[in-house]
Amino acid sequence: MNFFIISSYLLFHNYLYICSNNTHIMRGINELEARIIFVLGNSFRNLKQLRWNFDNQNRAFLEIEGNGNSYLLIVDHKGSGLIRVDGKPYFELDRFHTLIPIPFGRHNISVELSNYMDFGDRVDAVPGVPFYTEIDFNAFKLYIYGSQIIDLIRNIKDEDVKNDLINALAKALREAYFETISKDQLFILSKLVRSTIDVSRMVQEIDDSSVNIFAEDQNRGKYEKALNVLKEELTRLVEKYGKRGELIGTGHAHIDTAWLWPFDETRRKVLRTFATVLTLLDKYDFHFIQSASIYYEWIKSDSPELFERIKEKVREGKWELGALFVESDTNMVSGESLARQFLYSQRFYLENFGKMAEILWLPDTFGFTASLPQIAKLGGVKAFATHKVFWNDTNKFPYNVFKWIAPNSDYLPAVAFGNGKGGYNSDFSASSVLEQYNNWVQKDQPILYSFGYGDGGGGPNEEMLIRAEAVNMLPILPRVKLTGVSDVLRKITPIEEWRGELYLETHRGVLTSHSKMKLLNRMAELSLREAELWSTLANSYDRELFKSLWKVVLKNQFHDVLPGSAIKDVYKVAYEELEEVIAKANDIAYNAMQKILGSNGEKTFVFNSLSWDREEYVNVNGKFVKVKVPSVGFSLLEPIEVSDKVMVTENGDEYLIENKYFKIRVNKSGNIVSLFDKEANREVLRGKGNLIVAYENIPGWADAWDIEKGIDETSFELSSSSSEIIDNNQNTVAIRFYYKFRRSEIIQVMRVYADSRRIDFITTLKMRDRELLIKAWFNLDLNVERAVSDVPFGIVERFTWNNTSWDKARFEVPIQKFVDLSESEYGVAILNNGKYGATLRGSSIGLSLTKTPIYPDPTTDLEEITFTYSLFPHVGDWRKSEVIKRAYELNVPLRIVKGSSELKSKSFIKVTNLILETVKLSEDDNNTVILRFYDYENVRGEAVIELPFEVKQAKSLDLLELNEIPKEIEVEGNKIKLRYKNRDIITLSVRV
Repeated sequence: MNFFIISSYLLFHNYLYICSNNTHIMRGINELEARIIFVLGNSFRNLKQLRWNFDNQNRAFLEIEGNGNSYLLIVDHKGSGLIRVDGKPYFELDRFHTLIPIPFGRHNISVELSNYMDFGDRVDAVPGVPFYTEIDFNAFKLYIYGSQIIDLIRNIKDEDVKNDLINALAKALREAYFETISKDQLFILSKLVRSTIDVSRMVQEIDDSSVNIFAEDQNRGKYEKALNVLKEELTRLVEKYGKRGELIGTGHAHIDTAWLWPFDETRRKVLRTFATVLTLLDKYDFHFIQSASIYYEWIKSDSPELFERIKEKVREGKWELGALFVESDTNMVSGESLARQFLYSQRFYLENFGKMAEILWLPDTFGFTASLPQIAKLGGVKAFATHKVFWNDTNKFPYNVFKWIAPNSDYLPAVAFGNGKGGYNSDFSASSVLEQYNNWVQKDQPILYSFGYGDGGGGPNEEMLIRAEAVNMLPILPRVKLTGVSDVLRKITPIEEWRGELYLETHRGVLTSHSKMKLLNRMAELSLREAELWSTLANSYDRELFKSLWKVVLKNQFHDVLPGSAIKDVYKVAYEELEEVIAKANDIAYNAMQKILGSNGEKTFVFNSLSWDREEYVNVNGKFVKVKVPSVGFSLLEPIEVSDKVMVTENGDEYLIENKYFKIRVNKSGNIVSLFDKEANREVLRGKGNLIVAYENIPGWADAWDIEKGIDETSFELSSSSSEIIDNNQNTVAIRFYYKFRRSEIIQVMRVYADSRRIDFITTLKMRDRELLIKAWFNLDLNVERAVSDVPFGIVERFTWNNTSWDKARFEVPIQKFVDLSESEYGVAILNNGKYGATLRGSSIGLSLTKTPIYPDPTTDLEEITFTYSLFPHVGDWRKSEVIKRAYELNVPLRIVKGSSELKSKSFIKVTNLILETVKLSEDDNNTVILRFYDYENVRGEAVIELPFEVKQAKSLDLLELNEIPKEIEVEGNKIKLRYKNRDIITLSVRV
């Protein structure tokens, strides 16, 4: 009787099943998702809660036995941790890396926690609750495959594909039918997944009276069978619908050198991340890329054993290198800074790994200077890759694979990747792959896909690697290879072209946030230039000392530090470090100049490190006198008599100033209301000059980063509350203006010289008010269409009118030492010694002076700082009037030194046509001097370089001082004749 009843029941059940199939009644997505979540729970076998022990330094540890598929699973931890196995760095503990594989055998597992979460949230560190588990990988993969299918179904519109995928998953899950699950498994699920099924409530409702009902599923074979069924079904669907395109994946961990956490925490992140990647590389076949040679230097120091393992992976080709010392800003750094970023990183790689980085990997930098492809090629790289161009807020960047054309018309192959969900921190979810595939413009070119948790570091985890396997089996998605960036570079064929800067249409405020950071960066770069030049000429060059000083500067040029978008703790360190570099460099330069002069003496000399003769004013005991100093040389301080005079008179509400060149009317609000050029017989201004305007700027989450498009909505002009003449000595006149507004103050000294076209505004900021952007406007009476400003090792031209959406989006642009508007025979430049952002509107220039965001550093620009910007009207265009030289002169002042030389004047180096940027000792030879030049005029010709010694040999090299760059060079005694081409960057190696 019982047998009959059971048989009848089974027959009836089968009948219902057949009927359901015939009527195509399928389970819904939520129902399938609930089932695969239970599959995940059942993948955790032999779950046992463990207990941490603590040593006398309160470090958590435990003993654990691994049997080949054993894992430590940690939940409810706080902080980020390094997992050590038997004392050796092994794995990361963060919110995305909680499942830690345990090697075979018995081991001591310990965790070192920092009190920073992944994105810088500060917490009281807690090691969490540890569980021992063994992973049933058939069940684990079934869960991941199923999750990928559901993710794909939710993101496609093709109903046929959807239905077939639902049927495939449903068919597989009929084999992996649900029988039971334990309370511990449910508890783990409640910590790991967020879905339509509320596992947390389930766990809470299981009390002691019913706990025995819930147990681990012992029927393990069904998961292997279900996985095989699913693979067979997916293979059939791939045959039916096909695959689309080729995706080449690279593991990656974008680790900010400092951002919402200080440098020291990044050093710990690097150790945790690299240990994790090495552990995964021992188990899975994939490639990984990491830039920033500073990270490898840290690892070499902190964990030599880990460093040796990295070297093995680099030799195998599994670990790929990205050029630069850090992932640097490229708009605000000097050409020489970029040269050193390549020099020190590539030489480190070559020395330690036997190879150099092939790629300039900058996924997150905030825009890319026009000269970067040219500099990068000279730095030994073969290609450039970024994601950031897809952050544009106005225009869509048109390419994924392209030739990035440099100012000298050479090009660098470039890849713009990550256009879609995940970006450069992708997770290999089906929806991420689908979106990035759909957005990939050139589908005949392989897709570069970067996967791994970033920003806080950590990189890939096992789930991502299995997701990649699943994507490769899903229909309508690309075929997947995890062969890395090097494989992409072998396969791409760039055809489309992009010339000039890659301007980022967002984060425009980083050109101004943290005024002191910008000023110290400029001062550090230039003080090192002085120190290297004079110590080379004095034969006192200390190569290792300069390398260490440069590396401090390079570290602080990271793309969240120099841009002013890091936390206060970062700037406490950065300011102190840069001030120390500046002080040391100035001491080195002074000592070298004294050595050149002989011994200590009471004579006063003036030194000029620029490669042209200069006649300028210097401040001697509070009085400005004019002196003449030869190119890269010195002269006895003997004031030149100035026949012309400058005068200032007060006339009601105005000051009237007149010198050799100008008649100037300045109102007592601090504005220039008229600037008449006597030589050119024309008015310079169309409206007010030096009109200081404060704008309310509250851009949202990216407070320090952004400037609102509607910045003009709320603004107010600043007017001087009082003013006074503070200098009137015929050589110079100066008026001091006091701008007091709200709780802030700006003090500005306007200085005019007797026979100079340069008008200086020495500006002191005392900012207290938040969420302001302050600009100084010069409304010029010029008929212009383009502006010129300097970039690393060159110049860039920009259209200044808003004809197109691309023009409108460039409402704040990067500059360095100058920006110029020129007609054919007349122009005006704004020079500065520490500012980097400007607005160009037709014939008006708005120089950004300060920006005071609340986040991430609410104390931004509270420091009192002083900087100078200058108005420089000129006859002739920017080339004829040598605007770039005037900008250098403002930034590289003449230096006064005491000494005893019998020579009244001496020039060590003379150069025609080119800018001499750098003089240093060779990296490899104490008898070889390196000279770095560049052409800024876009001409080709012959330069003559005269040196203070006989030249045995001269060669043109790359920036790494390793490879020869063919140039026509002639040597005659102490002179070198060099043929150069348009926009050349030349590194000349001179054997003494």
